[in-house]
Amino acid sequence: MDNYTLIEKDSSMCVVPSPTDSLLAGSPAPDSQAPPLPHLPPPPPPPGGVPTWVAAYGAIPPPPPPPDSFHEDLAQIVHIVPFSRNVYVTQYAAHATDYKEYEWLLKYGSTELWYEKPSKTYLRNIETREVSQWLDELPSLPNARPVSLERPRVWASAAMRTPIDDDVPECLANHPDNTYPSRSCFPCSNKRATALGATSLVYCLILSTYQAADPFVHGSHFHGKPIYKLIKCGSRDAAVSEAYYSAGVNGWNLAFSCVMRLGEDYEKRDGEAKKVLHLWSLSEEDEDRKNIRTFY
Repeated sequence: MDNYTLIEKDSSMCVVPSPTDSLLAGSPAPDSQAPPLPHLPPPPPPPGGVPTWVAAYGAIPPPPPPPDSFHEDLAQIVHIVPFSRNVYVTQYAAHATDYKEYEWLLKYGSTELWYEKPSKTYLRNIETREVSQWLDELPSLPNARPVSLERPRVWASAAMRTPIDDDVPECLANHPDNTYPSRSCFPCSNKRATALGATSLVYCLILSTYQAADPFVHGSHFHGKPIYKLIKCGSRDAAVSEAYYSAGVNGWNLAFSCVMRLGEDYEKRDGEAKKVLHLWSLSEEDEDRKNIRTFY
């Protein structure tokens, strides 16, 4: 038999189609065309809250973020190479609370001497006495032993970072718009810088560390009470150099800094400190002859 196979099952003969015949039976005729395959449905969308790159950003991935140098770090560790010392530098803004914390040294302290912070009762007694009685009554440390800190802190506030030729962002005299960039007024900036350069300024630095134990053991990390020193400089460059040397060589903190106008400090006036928002404000004449204009 053609295309059939005889198989024996239970001592009887059966006729079944051959495998070749089965395959041929299911195959289309050579001259006929196979029906087109149906279109597959699109894949389901991604679940909510899990966007894909293409769905969120398009076919091209976003560019990488800029290097870290474009970001302003308000606190960072700086290695001072000549002195092989790490310094913790911060650039946070200073406020009136910070000024009040060190006002006692700015008002009653002398330069180049170390002091411990007096108690509140002692400061109140000083403020209630006559000027002639308390000028020399803030006691300094007779045997100061300032500890060299392993990692000192330097607070580089606006007083240390603002140059005298800082830009004036808003025009103060209605100059034409085409004479200066949109971000600053060049005539106003130049005028303020010239006036500020002719003004005598006082840069006040508050250095801090700890009083070493007695007897002093070299390399010991045991610290006593905090002690403070007042430094005055006549320029920003001198103030930055002093802070750099104090932190790098001596290992002392720069705890606070501010700028006053010479002749308006606590040596000449006995009023309250009045904060100014801009350094160039100190170049203007002040009608108030009592209070002390301070930039920090």
